[in-house]
Amino acid sequence: MKILLLQPIVPVEILWGEYVKGEGFVPPIGLICIGGYLKEKNYEVKIKDSQVDKMTEEDLVKYLEENQFDVIGIPTFTNSVSFSYNTAKICKRVLPNCKIIFGGVHGTIMPERTLKECPEADFIVLREGEYRLEALLKYFKGEIDDLKAIEGIAYRQDGKTIVQPAEKLVDIDELPLPAYDLLDMSKYVPHPTQYKVLPNYPLVIQRGCPYNCAFCDAWAVHGRQIRHRSVDNVMKELTLLKEKYNAKGVYFQDSTFLINKVYIKELLNRMIDEKLNLTWACNTRVNTVDREILDLMKKAGCWMVVYGIESGNQKSLDLMRKRVTVEQNEEAVRITEDAGLVACCSYILALPGEDYDDAMNTINFSLKLKGTVGMFYLPVPYPGTDLIDICKEHGGLREDVKWEDYSAVDFSNPVYINPLIGKEKMQKLLGLAMRKYYTSPIIIWKNLKTIQNFTDVKRYFKAFRALFNI
Repeated sequence: MKILLLQPIVPVEILWGEYVKGEGFVPPIGLICIGGYLKEKNYEVKIKDSQVDKMTEEDLVKYLEENQFDVIGIPTFTNSVSFSYNTAKICKRVLPNCKIIFGGVHGTIMPERTLKECPEADFIVLREGEYRLEALLKYFKGEIDDLKAIEGIAYRQDGKTIVQPAEKLVDIDELPLPAYDLLDMSKYVPHPTQYKVLPNYPLVIQRGCPYNCAFCDAWAVHGRQIRHRSVDNVMKELTLLKEKYNAKGVYFQDSTFLINKVYIKELLNRMIDEKLNLTWACNTRVNTVDREILDLMKKAGCWMVVYGIESGNQKSLDLMRKRVTVEQNEEAVRITEDAGLVACCSYILALPGEDYDDAMNTINFSLKLKGTVGMFYLPVPYPGTDLIDICKEHGGLREDVKWEDYSAVDFSNPVYINPLIGKEKMQKLLGLAMRKYYTSPIIIWKNLKTIQNFTDVKRYFKAFRALFNI
């Protein structure tokens, strides 16, 4: 049985929009985690990243004809799911007998609609893929007799869509390391906001998030229960990335890196004691940091902390169920930069219930915080999030939406139009935020101070070209 894990062909404008000159790529973590698991189970598996390889339809057809796969797994994300559909259609046309299996957050949240919209898809693996994909493969080989014995999958039977709920959580400490060897790692260079040194690679050491932010659907795949890999396990992966793939830096892509400080302190001390000398960044929440942990992070090689600040308006933070205050946001950014770390802050403008003045308040608040990096977005009510219901309640949720409109880099066709502001003003606010932020003398000075070598120069040049479309 020949298995392919395939990144769908997605146009560059969907991935990067007007910021295409700053494009970057990271190894597809979901695919290499599943690939590592299947390899350990002695399956013949390949991974093809059509996006980093910039494959055309003709390239994919040729690759499929040469390899004659029996099973093809394709991830689904809302903003690019129509291209997952098209990629599945190509695969089925070239290899009509192959089984097409979808995974990922979109298929997990909307299995019935996904199977309806894509007749080429045979199955959807819900939530985490390792155990469930292996069970499907056993079914294909006749080792499992009845599909109903497999939890966490969706499929068609007798003209009906069957959805069998996903209940079992993966013990992530039992999983093998991701199958980096199934990729050409030299091709992966992240976009400029994600690295300080190169080569730089992402990894995930924890799954699950106990928080309930109204705009987030990350919990749909990994659940609310926090699970983390052992420190020994993580150190093994970090050492592999450094010694085999020459990593100089990494990005911990966990939703909230500091959710368990006892665990993280143990990891950071190991990184210090074993002299890993990796430069790294992470995501976390403002209510998880204090000066002690930030100083330890700095000592262990951290250079940047990414915070979802979201808004300068307390009413919006409460509506989004952030469970933090404006003052906590301000204090976290202050102590982060006082500790010598870069604070990267993201903001959402024109949230439901906000008027123009509220949006301007968030822009001004971003300039008050003075994080070295600022990222600005308009609201994107993804399927499965409570933000959809909130947008419906306040009005402005479009009905004629296409999946591509969910792209969070191109807001030419926003899914949600705040009725108190309007589409054109929302778009102007987004442009105004970027201009005011990155022409602010203090932001320019703080960024210039971070330049230490030629890699920094190239990184900022790339970011500058992308930001101003030069």
